[in-house]
Amino acid sequence: IGIRLLETRHWETQYSLSLNMFEMSASVSCVHGDISKMTSCLDAIISHAKTFDDTLKASSLLVKLLASSSKFDEARDQCLMILSHLGEVFPSEVSLPHVQNEMSTIQVLLRSITHDQIKLLPRMTDRSKLNAMKFLNMLCMYSVISKPMLLPLLSCRMVRLTLQYGFCDDSIVGLATAGYSVFLFTEDIQLASYIGKVSESLVEESPNKHALRARLCNELVGTLNMITEPLQSVVASFPEVYNSAMMAGDVENAMICRWWYCTGSFWTGASNLLSLSKHYVQCIKEAVRLKHTE
Repeated sequence: IGIRLLETRHWETQYSLSLNMFEMSASVSCVHGDISKMTSCLDAIISHAKTFDDTLKASSLLVKLLASSSKFDEARDQCLMILSHLGEVFPSEVSLPHVQNEMSTIQVLLRSITHDQIKLLPRMTDRSKLNAMKFLNMLCMYSVISKPMLLPLLSCRMVRLTLQYGFCDDSIVGLATAGYSVFLFTEDIQLASYIGKVSESLVEESPNKHALRARLCNELVGTLNMITEPLQSVVASFPEVYNSAMMAGDVENAMICRWWYCTGSFWTGASNLLSLSKHYVQCIKEAVRLKHTE
């Protein structure tokens, strides 16, 4: 309704209002799954934006749209392009020797990191670096699926930006992903577990802990916790992470947690088969209702 009330030449005469209205409309359309409306709004923003910074909100929504359509390679390329504009350049192709070299560097860096050190850092205020951390966060999420060998480079960059420019919520994602990368590409299980514990404590102290729990359910609960804790206790934590994800509006990770809880309960014998079958049915019905069945 608000967009229809704008003037005919609103991008010229009401630029800031138009930008806000179209960004809001695209965000709401994303939540409702209205792909056509969302795409239309994003196209309008990108074609009329006066500066690169004015396109960043639309670009982040475009990346989410591509990923939700399982176009992970395109989502990754979009993030890499935006990051290059923000001064954070990465190779499009990564070789195993490059990853091994990066892991040697990141292991040295991570061994010196403590919880108190991170908490004493000032807040990150550099607008360009905050935007870079946001897109690095998104790129990490999609690289887990489409290009895992990028993860050491991305997470190491996030940790370095944090130490140089200050702390933000995305710093926790970078640290947790660095621990996850150590687990994937080295045999240093002790270091991976240690970084996981530091990251988890930072999550629990954050005002945005529900969103961070949901975002890092794979890296922390689904991976790093499992290498040192009994499977039964890890499985028992999934309902809490599911609740956090729903509170944060992260439906995708909520459904992942619910499915993992059902599967983990089966393998650990935590529930009898009748009760477990009911959990599976409820999980599938909820996934269908929320349009997350893939």
